[in-house]
Amino acid sequence: MNSEENKSLENENQNNNASANSAEQPQGTTQTGATKKKSNENSFWNRLKKRFVKFVKNNKAATVLFLILVVVFIWFFIKQQITERNFKKEKTELITQYESRIDSLQIEYLQFAAEVFSWSVRSELLRDNTENLNQLLSVFVRKSGADLVQLINPKDNIILLSSDKKYEGEKNKSGTYSNLTGTTVYQEPNKVKIVCPVMGYNEKIGILVVELNK
Repeated sequence: MNSEENKSLENENQNNNASANSAEQPQGTTQTGATKKKSNENSFWNRLKKRFVKFVKNNKAATVLFLILVVVFIWFFIKQQITERNFKKEKTELITQYESRIDSLQIEYLQFAAEVFSWSVRSELLRDNTENLNQLLSVFVRKSGADLVQLINPKDNIILLSSDKKYEGEKNKSGTYSNLTGTTVYQEPNKVKIVCPVMGYNEKIGILVVELNK
C-alpha cells in the first residue's frame, strides 16, 4: 500500500515539473529573440563603423579634400548671403537718397517757377484780364508739372481761379494765407504746397497756391 502511494506521489511530482517547464519555456524564448535582435543591430552598426573608419584610413587624401570642399562651400554660401544683404541695403539707401534729391530739386524748380508765374498773374490782375489768367493757369499746369494751381482772394479767402474748375467760387479750406509776405513752402504728408503772395501797388491783391502731389 505504501509502495503504491509513493509511486503515485512520484508521478504527480514529475507531471508538475513538466508543466512548470512548459510554462517557463515561451518567456525564455521571447527574451532570447529580443537579445538576438539587439545583438544583430549592434553588429550592423559596428560593421558600418569599421567600414567607414577603414575607408577613411585608406582614402585620407580624398577625405581631407572632401572636408575642405565642405568648409569652402559653407564659407562661400555665408559670404554670398552677407554680400547680397549688404547690396540690397545699399540699393535701398541709394534709391531713397535719389528720390529725396529728385523731390527736393522738383520742389525748388516749382518754387522758382511759381514766383516767376506770380509776376504774370500780378500783371493780369492789375489789368483785370481774367480770361488771359485762365489761359496762363492752364499753360503753367502743363509746363510745370504741378497738380493744382489756384488764385485766392486775400480779403475773403475765396478761390477766384483754379486749374480744377470745381473749386472756383468756394472758400479755401486749407487755411488763411493773408499774413504771408513772401513765398512759403508747406510740406504735407501727401503733397507740397507753394504759396506766393501777389502784391499790387500798395496792397496784396491775390495769393497764388501751387500744389504738387508726392
